[in-house]
Amino acid sequence: MSDPSALAPFHLDATGESDPSHCLYLFAGDMEQVADVFEEHNAESHGHGWEGLAGSLVNSRMPDSADQLHFGSEADTFVVLSSDLKALTELAVLLRSAFHNRELLSQYILTAEPRFLER
Repeated sequence: MSDPSALAPFHLDATGESDPSHCLYLFAGDMEQVADVFEEHNAESHGHGWEGLAGSLVNSRMPDSADQLHFGSEADTFVVLSSDLKALTELAVLLRSAFHNRELLSQYILTAEPRFLER
């Protein structure tokens, strides 16, 4: 994706030419904008909550990419690493769509597998 703002508020970065890894992340300040949707469903609204939601989406919608995506979130930052830019971008598009559509985000949280996102 050539326009970085197309995935906002998510950020997608390459780590460097010698390392083919890419990183998708979302910061706490941005997470706060939709924290109430997570809290409405008794789900954690910080980096670990987003990681659980993303893990569930990967498992249900892009299972062939699961081994290519590596989560490393902290409470204040959601982080996914991968050398597979296509898979990372596909996940970013899913998450961005949910971030900007409260009904979709709510649906994703409600249908998330509890082993990924506890409620």
